Amino acid sequence: MPRRPSATSRSRPPAFRAVVKVGRPRFRRTDFSRDQRGLAITEFALIMPVMTLLAFGAFDLIRYIDFVSKVELAASTLAELVSRNDTGKISQTDIATMSKAQLVIFPEAMKVARDQNVAVWSLLKWSLTGIQFKAPAGCTSNCTYSAYVAWTSGQGRPCATPMNSAANTAAPTARTLPSDTFGPGFLIVADVVFSYTPIMAQSVIGTVSIAKSFYISPRYVSSIAFDASAGIGTAWSCVVP
Repeated sequence: MPRRPSATSRSRPPAFRAVVKVGRPRFRRTDFSRDQRGLAITEFALIMPVMTLLAFGAFDLIRYIDFVSKVELAASTLAELVSRNDTGKISQTDIATMSKAQLVIFPEAMKVARDQNVAVWSLLKWSLTGIQFKAPAGCTSNCTYSAYVAWTSGQGRPCATPMNSAANTAAPTARTLPSDTFGPGFLIVADVVFSYTPIMAQSVIGTVSIAKSFYISPRYVSSIAFDASAGIGTAWSCVVP
């Protein structure tokens, strides 16, 4: 006959076993998003000054390249105007009129001068010069030519002292000519120098001189002499030995 459970066994609660589940810790999604935003703000704070400096530097570089192009164009325009002379003579009045063509080619020079409250010709300096080449007496072939200043204007080139020969890639100076310009005949030289001051990097770079020269022979005459009958002052003639 089956045995009935006693009252004691019926009142005893069932046994329980503790179960521990092991798994990955669970993170709140909002905490992760907050960490990402904090990292992005930190990166932006570090990168922003560098990007600002690069932007300012790019602005000054583009402006500088543009000014170099304008100075070079101003020098070539001056020389081209003189080379078209068909009378064989040039006066101080002619040169003064031609020199103003620079302001048409390079109007930014006037704006810079106005911003700095200075005269434009204190920033934009120029000279037009006629060079006469001479060979040693008695030389008829394979001569070594000397370059003498026949006349000059503006900032001018030195008279009496022959010009020195320099490498074709050398920076222009008032006492040198590129070696490949030496030879028989006459040469017109236009020198233009602009004092360039960066806008953003002024305290770092300071003022830089942009100097360009252009060389050309007369187109219609063999040489061009200076006519002093219209006066001298900003232009003058030199004695060629």
